[in-house]
Amino acid sequence: MPPVFAISVPIGAYHPLLRDCLASLAVQTPAPRVALLDASADPRVAETADEFGDLLAYRRHGPDKGQSDAILEGWSKLGGDVLGWLNADDALYPGALAAAAAALADENADIVYGHAAIINDDNAYTGYYWSVEPPSERLLWSDVIAQPSCFFRRAAYEKVGGLNAGLHYTMDWDLWVRLWRDGARFAFRDRVMSRVLWSPEAKTGGFGAARRRELARIIDQNASPAARVKSRIGFALNHLFEYVIPPGAARAMRQRLAADDDAIHGLGSNGDIRGEARLPIVHYGPAAVAAVRVVFSHTPAGDEVSADRRAATRREGKAVIAVFETPLAPAETAELQIRRPDNAESALVKIELIGETAGGV
Repeated sequence: MPPVFAISVPIGAYHPLLRDCLASLAVQTPAPRVALLDASADPRVAETADEFGDLLAYRRHGPDKGQSDAILEGWSKLGGDVLGWLNADDALYPGALAAAAAALADENADIVYGHAAIINDDNAYTGYYWSVEPPSERLLWSDVIAQPSCFFRRAAYEKVGGLNAGLHYTMDWDLWVRLWRDGARFAFRDRVMSRVLWSPEAKTGGFGAARRRELARIIDQNASPAARVKSRIGFALNHLFEYVIPPGAARAMRQRLAADDDAIHGLGSNGDIRGEARLPIVHYGPAAVAAVRVVFSHTPAGDEVSADRRAATRREGKAVIAVFETPLAPAETAELQIRRPDNAESALVKIELIGETAGGV
């Protein structure tokens, strides 16, 4: 029997990507039990939820005590033996829960996770969640798990005391560390399982005093003195590169700091392409995607863009446009391959999705 997934969706404020979030859950097999916990008082949340009445096993519209409290409420109402949560601006890739279920069974695991792709405020793909890597003791001083791509058995979760509702920024990392220290069995899948938004407005993007205190608590309790320093510097630099320093300058600084092996599926944290890079994209509508515009930092010099579906390509300034022979329907994925000549300077900046009705395709 496949496991029963219980997924909480806590909502503090309406987000336009909420429909994508729920649509991504509606296409999963096995079908999850989903709880929508809405503290926004925004009628658009209820209107969106009404579109997915068959999906939602539990919904609540009204105040709560915060994100962690809402997540816990959802799990308490759903039952289920494997847990996870998505924020309103997260979305799963098709097949994510099937892959998680297979990993839990094949490896007799307690917790499974995979990669996450990143989008910006314009819904353009910018790369991977760079810190994700297979499980190791680095988890004690560096959060190597993308939370929307992670699922865990309720029994293992309850054994370590559950989610710490007193935390507002690091409740996920705190849970992973306690599971690791308790000897839980971790499994990693080298595939993209979720899509997450990195935005200046995102809670985890901030580096205020409250978040720094929560980070310091985990780092100081679990890391060696040397690892503590390295971890603090890493979190500070990430905030500067993503949210403070202009993109061009941040890319140049990252280029100097990035390790040669710091890449996921051929794509480095600075957008640099190691020979050939692969990045799957997905969208949840409502219109089909007719093409993608792959934007580079420099005018492409021999860079090639292809996909796992037939597409015609052309160059346009610093971009390569790939027009699909068959448009990408909602809830479909397409894997893009980007090949860069050995001496080319260009790095990936973003991948824009172009709808069927957009001009210039």
